[in-house]
Amino acid sequence: MRKIIIIFLILLPGLELAGIIYFFNLYGWWFLFYLISIAILGWQLIKEEKANALSKLTGLMSKGGNPAEAIMGSAKNFLAGVLFLFPGVITDIFGLLILFQRGRASNTKQEQTYKSRDGKTTDIIEGEFHREDKKNNDDL
Repeated sequence: MRKIIIIFLILLPGLELAGIIYFFNLYGWWFLFYLISIAILGWQLIKEEKANALSKLTGLMSKGGNPAEAIMGSAKNFLAGVLFLFPGVITDIFGLLILFQRGRASNTKQEQTYKSRDGKTTDIIEGEFHREDKKNNDDL
């Protein structure tokens, strides 16, 4: 597996160059506009991730979440931004795949079910409360 990755990384610049030549011949200056706009979006993604990484981490830790999830989410976004900076279609596809990859618990909504005393699952949360009404009913 390691050899396959090394061979792919060696061949990647040549494949990217061949793709750039092919798509430039196919689409012309529109492809150059695409490469420039994707590079700008990648740079913007890196800047935003650098600015928001610490606040995401502290926010998740204050809620009692796993800090590794925030670190991995920031690393994924940063890596996608770096891949967008490299000109070519292959790295852009890998960047999109990384960007749209769903995390285990960070992107999915975790629903909790509660069991009642008889063992049936229910969405009712048992608890106690008391109402504090106003003493003066002048608003009526």
